[in-house]
Amino acid sequence: MTSYQSRNQILSKLEQLIPEQVEECKECDELPQALEELILHNFQAKFVCYNKDKNTVEVGVEENDSVSSYPRIKTRSFPLEETISWVTKTYKTEEQDLKFYGRLIAANGHTNRIDEVVLV
Repeated sequence: MTSYQSRNQILSKLEQLIPEQVEECKECDELPQALEELILHNFQAKFVCYNKDKNTVEVGVEENDSVSSYPRIKTRSFPLEETISWVTKTYKTEEQDLKFYGRLIAANGHTNRIDEVVLV
C-alpha cells in the first residue's frame, strides 16, 4: 500500500503521535512499538527500552572507538516525562527520514502495511 503525505503533514502528525505514545507507555508500562522505532531511528541506537522502576527511557548508542575491536554501547537515560521534548529535538528532515516517519505514522493504528510513502 502507498501513502501520500506532505512534509508538513508528517511533522504535524509526529507532534501528535509522540504525546499519545508517551501516555500509552504510562498506561501499559512498556514502550509502544512506534515510539521505540522512532527512537531507534533518530538516535541510530542499538537498543531502547522502558525502565518502569525508574520511569525512564534507556537508549543504547554505539560509541565509535577505532582502538577496540568490540563495539562499546553507551546507555543514556531520559525521564519519561521529558520524552516529548528530547525526541522532538532529534527529528530529521532529509527525504529518507521523512519517508520513514510517514510509514511509521501511516502504520500506527492501521492493520494495512505501508510499503511506500510518497512526499507530495
